[in-house]
Amino acid sequence: MSDDSPLPAGQKVADDVAESEFERFGEAMDLDFDKSHMDEEDKKGFDDLKRIILRALKDGSLVVNDDGCPFYKPKHPDSGNGPITFNEPKGAALKETDKKKKGHDVGKTYAFAAAMTGENESRFSNMASRDLKVCLAIVNLFMGG
Repeated sequence: MSDDSPLPAGQKVADDVAESEFERFGEAMDLDFDKSHMDEEDKKGFDDLKRIILRALKDGSLVVNDDGCPFYKPKHPDSGNGPITFNEPKGAALKETDKKKKGHDVGKTYAFAAAMTGENESRFSNMASRDLKVCLAIVNLFMGG
């Protein structure tokens, strides 16, 4: 895409800028985005998460702040008030998942998300799907690595 051509409808950030911001986020959070050691299933999973995050970066609902933390502004009014900052999780975020019963994987994920964002788990439970998939993509990158 040349600099003088307009972005596609609904896109506020150029593809290369979104890609650069995704990489900056990964570097700032010390996430392993190297697919050379992944099996095919892991590569597909990573590519799916990246696609969701890039789409949100391109439409401007997700930005990476100066510290490299994702900052998401939900699109749907049912997704709660105000933006969500995904801070680098500490060990306590992972420990929160231990409070959930075995097999309650969604609950564990929401507990981890709540711990890293300072939000209540109910915010994620009540979130509209369009916003939840972006939030879960970010969370899953941290939980996977």
